[in-house]
Amino acid sequence: MQPQALRLSRITISNLRSIQRETFPLSDFTALIGYNNAGKTNILMGIRWLLAHFSLDISYFDDPNHPVEAEGIFEGITEQILNRLGDEKAAELMPFLTGTTLRVKKVQRIPGELPGNIEFWAFSPSNGKRKGKDWVRVNDKFIAAFNRMFPESIAIWDFEGNNAYTKLMHEIFKPLERKFGGELSQVIEQFTELLAPGSDKRADEIQAFDREVNTALRPLFPSVKVELDIPVPTLETFLKSATIKVVDEDDGFERDISRMGAGSQRAIQMALIRYLAEIKKHHNNHYLSRTLLLIDSPELFLHPQAVELVRVALKNLSNEGYQIIFATHSAQMVTSEDVSTSLLIRKNRERGTFMRKRMEDAVRQVVKDAPSQLQMLFSLSNSNELLFADYVLLTEGKTEWRVLPALFERITGQSFALIKCALVRQGGVSNTRKSMQVLSAMDIPVRAIVDLDYAFTTATRDGFLSANDPDITECRNLFRELACHNHLRLVNGLPVNKHSNISASTAYAMMAAMPEAERPIRNIHEKLCEQGIWVWTKGAIEEHLGLNGKNEMVWRNFIENSRSKNFLQMLPDFDGITALCQWIINGSRGQF
Repeated sequence: MQPQALRLSRITISNLRSIQRETFPLSDFTALIGYNNAGKTNILMGIRWLLAHFSLDISYFDDPNHPVEAEGIFEGITEQILNRLGDEKAAELMPFLTGTTLRVKKVQRIPGELPGNIEFWAFSPSNGKRKGKDWVRVNDKFIAAFNRMFPESIAIWDFEGNNAYTKLMHEIFKPLERKFGGELSQVIEQFTELLAPGSDKRADEIQAFDREVNTALRPLFPSVKVELDIPVPTLETFLKSATIKVVDEDDGFERDISRMGAGSQRAIQMALIRYLAEIKKHHNNHYLSRTLLLIDSPELFLHPQAVELVRVALKNLSNEGYQIIFATHSAQMVTSEDVSTSLLIRKNRERGTFMRKRMEDAVRQVVKDAPSQLQMLFSLSNSNELLFADYVLLTEGKTEWRVLPALFERITGQSFALIKCALVRQGGVSNTRKSMQVLSAMDIPVRAIVDLDYAFTTATRDGFLSANDPDITECRNLFRELACHNHLRLVNGLPVNKHSNISASTAYAMMAAMPEAERPIRNIHEKLCEQGIWVWTKGAIEEHLGLNGKNEMVWRNFIENSRSKNFLQMLPDFDGITALCQWIINGSRGQF
């Protein structure tokens, strides 16, 4: 059995720029998805600040009269990790553990406060000893033990400058530090003897400096004495001063990376991440510590193939001792595997930056049985575009998914992207009600397009229509009439495919074409439209568009024909399709 993952599982941020107070659940690989200025970078900054040692200036305070706070819940602090930390560090943490979980928070009350005055607190489980003092301000020993498990994060975004390179280089060269640590210590020890104050072997030149400066100082300030203090270098010191030179292979021109364009710098950053992922493969250090890698728009300036390479590298790092949290505008950075735990970040005047319910949590809220949960997640997560939309349109079959975008744009002059609509193919209608409930729980407006048979089968089961609806009953009577004149087999009054000379889909189209069916089908259509479901009144989309088949050649020809001048006049049901397009637009506006 694999040990529980060590990670920051949840963070609550208060009063940090656009974030008034919001809680964000985090996984090993978390995408923050939202439009520009939604506050995604502020979330990354809140995480970074919780794990670092710096002060926030007034620009980070939403309200300068209230403190900025970041509270984190850290999971996976197992007995194995405590043992590897050592008795002294483990003893600092254990009074604050609830099982394998630790809660800490950081509080800065004044903009620009000295870093040493910023408060760090830990939550103490109720044990009767502290008489209700749940939060305890911790000492430096606790912070040192905590930082051993969760070191300062690596942040990669535009205003980080060379800090990101330095931290990545330090991560990459950690094996070098372990390999040559002994030899380096010997060299450093020699430097220490030459440089350290009070050393018998201190260099003559340094001793002369101290002596002569103090001689010059004594007449000016007789009660003080100075000593030159030269810090002893470490490998980390060397890496902090290291830089990357970029050489143009065409002309041999050499430049410092800081002088490169933004696109070149981002490409080199992502190349370092790919290299780090490769050397950390199967490293399995995440049972002792977890470094958070925070990236703003990893896809920035990269071509599609490069974006995929970076996504894979980050995903691999999330399994090798790093927790990956990134803000993105690219659907390519989020595959179906990670859709359910991605965070949809939005902002409005009343709430500031906030998070819509995760798909994983919404499915759990709506669907109780585990097998159906898995089916639901698979159905919805196969379209990661829904995470980048403000409105979702569910479709039953592949025909709608293939031809509706071109048809909608031809009729309205707008694209689905322009109205921020994601077209999601369900591959069937059995999950329509639950899918709509899940998306509604995520606060995403949703509508669905279905074939006519849905109204007679699934819609009654799902409660959208009554089983005794008079319009349903009237249409059932028309099926009996059809059965008498055709070799049509009915089961419970409805057509089926088995042992029938006429397919069920053809039977529904035949019934819809009967003059007597027009009024009850129109009534059914309007009842479902009021609940966000468009039903094809002629049976299926093919009858409305005049399509003779359900294959790629038919769809491709239709899309090509949609560009012709007389295309609209050739549509068998121009009025119906126009009404559908307006219904779709109304859905993006929250109207019925």
